[in-house]
Amino acid sequence: MKRAFLLVIIGWFLSAGILSARTITLTGDDCDQAAVITSQEPRLGWAGYMPAPRIYSTYTQMNLYAHHAVLVRFPLDKIPKDQRITKAEWTIPTSYVAGPKPQLTVHRLLADWGTGVCHKYRLTYPKKMEWTVPGAKGVASDRANQVSAVFRYDKAGSHTVDVTQDIELWYTGAVPNRGWILNLEPDTAIYLSSPYPGGADWKLQITFEPK
Repeated sequence: MKRAFLLVIIGWFLSAGILSARTITLTGDDCDQAAVITSQEPRLGWAGYMPAPRIYSTYTQMNLYAHHAVLVRFPLDKIPKDQRITKAEWTIPTSYVAGPKPQLTVHRLLADWGTGVCHKYRLTYPKKMEWTVPGAKGVASDRANQVSAVFRYDKAGSHTVDVTQDIELWYTGAVPNRGWILNLEPDTAIYLSSPYPGGADWKLQITFEPK
């Protein structure tokens, strides 16, 4: 009888722990800031798809090369207060890859960016403010020195990386949430859906539990 009672109590505690954890999924549509910049057109803020030379479109597919960079920011206000981040995984699928196993490198952005962002400027309104190095390449000024994650694509399809540490830093307020910058390795290319609008394929899953 005592043993059965003990098993019931243990089961109750285990189920309570499971029920207390929660996972939310944010998609590209949840981004409140997004840009696609390129050194080839240093004043454009959305240069993800070029159907003809020097002509860019807001088409929902992006054709990315090493001269591109993607900037995205996910707000974390859907996570309740006083939680502990236990896991955060980011998934980005591709429809085409070219080159020797393309790598899409992720860094945290440190500099504030917004209206008018492009390869040359991080802001153009209310006044123009340049990146420390064009393309947000300034280490420890524009972007974090440490690589947050690397998407490695040996073929078309989805790949997932762990970004728990970044989400934890932003959620706790240890550093401001300025989002990420993604860059490709030289001599590679990938085609993928745009993060915004219609970026349902871009999925950021965050699991948290009460402290």
